[in-house]
Formats: sequence, C-alpha cells, structure tokens
Amino acid sequence: MNGQQNSHRSDPGDPTAGQRPGLPQLPQLPEWAWLWLPIAAIVIELGFRMINEPLYRALWQSELGPVETGTVVVLVPGVIAGLLALRYAGLLPVRWLTVWLVVMILGSTYFGGEEASWGQHWLGWETPEAMSNLNDQGETNLHNTSSWLDQKPRLALELGVLVGGLLYPLFLFVTRRSRPIHATDPQFWLWPTQQLVPTAVLAIAIGLPQRLEKLFGWPIPYPLDIRASETQEFYFALFLALYLVSFQRRLYAERG
Repeated sequence: MNGQQNSHRSDPGDPTAGQRPGLPQLPQLPEWAWLWLPIAAIVIELGFRMINEPLYRALWQSELGPVETGTVVVLVPGVIAGLLALRYAGLLPVRWLTVWLVVMILGSTYFGGEEASWGQHWLGWETPEAMSNLNDQGETNLHNTSSWLDQKPRLALELGVLVGGLLYPLFLFVTRRSRPIHATDPQFWLWPTQQLVPTAVLAIAIGLPQRLEKLFGWPIPYPLDIRASETQEFYFALFLALYLVSFQRRLYAERG
C-alpha cells in the first residue's frame, strides 16, 4: 500500500519534489521560462496597447513583430530539445512514446516554419506563381491554402493545450492525485508537468473574449481587443517548447 501511495505523490512541476523522503530528484524548468516569460509577454503587449496604440499596431500587427517572430523563436529550443531527446528514446518504457516525440518535433517544426513562411518574412523572396495561386495571402506557406493545414491543426493543438495543460491538472487536483513520477509509467512522459499550467491558462484565456463575441455578440473590452489569434499562437508555441524541453530534461535525468 505504501509503495502505491509513493508512486503518485509528486510531480516534476512541484518545487518540493525530490525533497520528500524516498522520492527521486526530478529536473525542473527554470522559473523565468515557465512563469515569468508567459506573464511578461502579455503584460508587455497590453502595456503597449494602452500606452501607445499607434506603436502597438505598427509592431504587433507586423509579420516581423514581436509576437510573430517570438512564436518562431520560442519553438527553436523546443525542436532542438526534442532532437536531443531522440538520442535516448530507447530509454522510454514503450515504443509509441518515441513516435509521439517525433510527432511533437515535426509538428513544432511545421508550426515554426509556417509562421515564418519558411523564411519569406525575413528574407523577402517572391512567392512562386504556382504557390501564390493556391495561397489566399500570396505567401510561401501551406496553412493559407487549406483549412486542413491551418484551422484543423490549430484546433487539435488548442484542444491538446486545454486537456493536457488545464483539464488534466484540474482532474488531479479534484481527485487529490498527482502525476506519476516513475519513468516506467508511460503517463510520466505523456502528460505535461504542472509547470506548464501558467502558459496553458494564458493560451486559452486570450482567445475567450473573441469566442464570446462570436457566440453571444459580447463586445471585447479594452484593452483586450488585440490581435488575439496571433498572441494565442505564441502561447501555443511556448507550450510546445516547454513540453519538449521538459521531456528532454526528464529523459536525460533517466539516462543518469
């Protein structure tokens, strides 16, 4: 009975994990990355929105602005961490977790590449005519050619953030359980740690005013009348990056 209790008592997102007798020391994400970065991003955006709206519109609505560029930038360390984790995928308890990790890496690469139109936003090349005819914004990307390459993946990602980042931690809290802490349990690897909750909360919350406007016609209050879809994408990207970095750190810890 005691062994069963100990196997569900802590979480990599719990700062006290590893301080309790009999529990392993689990790697933590740096506090600036999982807490202060997501908070600072929205505070800075709303601050610019209130202090200098023309400058805000010029910066945050630009393809080279802080949100669009930041979405790509935060994905880079996530993809790198995922690739590093693949080196030791043999340590994972079941083979499908390797497939899952590859899907996360490919999805993050596609996300970042599409967000930057595969470099077009930075290098400024002309869109090939064949692509321009298919692309409703005349850019070198795929997500503007079909909802199956844009809205459907975005919806899947949003549901993943909602379930993994919010509903699962809420379920654990309500049922007084914790994530498994032993690497032999596939759920130890599959589910995000509690440190990703702040990013998940902001990712979902930012899109709520626009959803309520569409569903009920409620006006979006100032200063939340921002380009919410792009900001939400930044938080989706940050969530993916933190997930992959956490995965890699736990796998390296398992390697010893």
